[in-house]
Amino acid sequence: MTIYVMLGQLKSAAFAKFDGLEERDQKARKVVESLGGKMISLYYTFGRYDFIVILDMPTKESLTRFLAIVAKFGTVRTETLETIPADLLYTIAKEI
Repeated sequence: MTIYVMLGQLKSAAFAKFDGLEERDQKARKVVESLGGKMISLYYTFGRYDFIVILDMPTKESLTRFLAIVAKFGTVRTETLETIPADLLYTIAKEI
């Protein structure tokens, strides 16, 4: 499985139903799990992004499905980063 960092911004449509935020987050967690993944953590932030989600997803296809489902609601804008383990980079650095 691969760890992804999803940075997100809430759109005005999300604020229109702001009192349902916790329920929406739980639904997102269930969608991730239904795709074989795990939502490791979710943080709300101040600044450029409104939230950060750390996901562990089994395939790029499952991540893409999740992102498409989220986008369909039109309440958030996301940027997703694929991670690589530090140990892998250490190994590569030693070989170069």
